[in-house]
Amino acid sequence: MKLAVWSYEAPAHVGVSRAASSFAGVHTILRAPKGDGYGTIMLAMFERLGVTPPLTISAVTEATLAGAPADIGHAIAEVERRVAPELIVVTRSATASVLQEPLDGEIAMIPRGTVHAEILQAATHPLRDTETSAFAKTVHQIVAHYAQDGHPRTRTPSVNLIGPSLLGFHDHANIESLSRLFTDLGVEVNAVLPLGAGPDDLRSIGRAWLNVPTACELALPTMQYLHERFGTPYLDDVPYGEAGTARTLAEVGQVLELPRERLAHAARNAKLAWFARTVDAHALSGKRVVVFALPSAAAGIARLLHDELDMEVAWAGTYVTPYGDWLRERLTGVTAEVAVTDDYREVAALIDRTRPDIVFGTQMERHSASRFGVPCAVISPPAHVLNFPLGYAPFLGYDGANHIGDLVNQTQVLGLEHHLIETFGPRGQGRFAEAAPEGPDESVPSASSDIVWEDGALRLVQRIPFFVRKKARMNIETYARERGLARIDEQAVLAAREHVGG
Repeated sequence: MKLAVWSYEAPAHVGVSRAASSFAGVHTILRAPKGDGYGTIMLAMFERLGVTPPLTISAVTEATLAGAPADIGHAIAEVERRVAPELIVVTRSATASVLQEPLDGEIAMIPRGTVHAEILQAATHPLRDTETSAFAKTVHQIVAHYAQDGHPRTRTPSVNLIGPSLLGFHDHANIESLSRLFTDLGVEVNAVLPLGAGPDDLRSIGRAWLNVPTACELALPTMQYLHERFGTPYLDDVPYGEAGTARTLAEVGQVLELPRERLAHAARNAKLAWFARTVDAHALSGKRVVVFALPSAAAGIARLLHDELDMEVAWAGTYVTPYGDWLRERLTGVTAEVAVTDDYREVAALIDRTRPDIVFGTQMERHSASRFGVPCAVISPPAHVLNFPLGYAPFLGYDGANHIGDLVNQTQVLGLEHHLIETFGPRGQGRFAEAAPEGPDESVPSASSDIVWEDGALRLVQRIPFFVRKKARMNIETYARERGLARIDEQAVLAAREHVGG
């Protein structure tokens, strides 16, 4: 049963709450049991807002279960008195939807003039939609609610950045990075939505010359709507990596007819291509990696690792299953295997089977990789509070490419650091205790092995860092089988190491 295991995406009401609460002047009312209201805690803790989050819970109580009305009108009146927003978005959790309360009827019965805020019911399904699809639909719904015709385009080229939100992965830094880029290009940022955009911004949203997504899976419905209504072109790619950012800016320059020298000026602080030519980066060349994330992040970072750092992408994937074909198309030439699943256990099994040098994934993959002693960098939600840094750590644009380069380098170094801690300090203690392998020693062959290991050979295997020990043992056994060896001694281990260049 899905509810008995972790899931990558939260229910639809979390997507609605994230999207609606990210707009300025918008407040969300969530009809739900108190236990479903963890979004307020996440907003306060992860975003470090310092104020009450723009989200109110209209709690389902015992009286409700006994047949009492939801009294959503009282909740709306209280929000109006306390916050005075311009728009109130009402949604319900999957649990509350089972009650089939007539919220629309209660809202229609609110006397005119008693509430000045506009009221909008989220057009998402509590059970069929996920956090990602509900987020995208809610942004589209609110933009369509406010967008007005008759606003001329801005005098100079401008863009809308679509996708950043509260609880977005490094979104504050991504906005700063992309804003710097467009400033260098002489391009105005007309609006950032949903994060910070208010009703006035949305009424004139059609003024922008181009729409730029920070995550296609979050922005596509809104960009398509703006294209149909105002004819505004949009990008269908996200600027990950130095080469990826250069491609994006070249497309921006073509659409907006920008001078070439502006593109070169914007790239003046790019360092990833330089880093890729250094000795440190050569140590990363040929490393086997796997990538599992939101579709845009998976596509962008997998291509960065393959094209710019010369790493082998064993497989890549996403848990947003409707975007499986979208991701496969963008990973052509990067990897032959694309995993599309929302079951973290399947992803863990793939990691175990592959035993890559580095995993790039979500917090779920970080947990799975630590079980196998494989280093992991978190590049996508679901994330932990540690993945909401106080400092500047973007993933998009040239600054983002520099940060990802550091992340790749530091993640690989951590594997060696884990080995040193295992060698010189007690296992299971200290800062990196969670990286210590669980279960049986990877250097000991299983009872089902058809090859006999001598003690001297096992002692040599135990010197191999734990995070590649199982993989090394499998390679040695493969080497022995190919040569018809029934026993593995020290000479066989050394010969196998020489054969693979180790």
